[in-house]
Amino acid sequence: MLDAIVTYLQQFPPVISTIILASLPITELRLAIPVAMNVWLISPYNAFGLALIGNFIPFFPLFFGLRFIRRFAVNHWPWMLQVVDTQLERAQKKVEKKYARYGAFALFLFTALPLPLTGLWMATIAAVALKIPFKYAVAGIGLGIITAGLIVTGFTLSAEVWF
Repeated sequence: MLDAIVTYLQQFPPVISTIILASLPITELRLAIPVAMNVWLISPYNAFGLALIGNFIPFFPLFFGLRFIRRFAVNHWPWMLQVVDTQLERAQKKVEKKYARYGAFALFLFTALPLPLTGLWMATIAAVALKIPFKYAVAGIGLGIITAGLIVTGFTLSAEVWF
């Protein structure tokens, strides 16, 4: 499936493709940076910057839009309410204990570790589910994205040297 996404994005300019790839919930910047550097031959600095921009794009619609979607679903699409609530509960369970202990730093850690299902999408959904104030959510998640981007860029550069 990831091959199909990358193949489809090759019809766009590499800059746009990197931003789009970084904004998708499946790939985020964890795949966008290596693909940008190795497939589309974008410099490490540009790949890092474009991936940060692309990865941060979904934050505002998710953070402010999930509450709106939930309220809208209550009135118009009751079946969709279960879908939204399921995702909110799932994200809340992943972060709740850590957030109770570490506060907004938990969002940073959750976003910064480049592991599967620990990116901006899940952290933002968790922030909405836990009703974390905007300023703490944007700070924790934003710094986490930067850290994850540095880690992925570093691994990508070191992999080029080793292999």
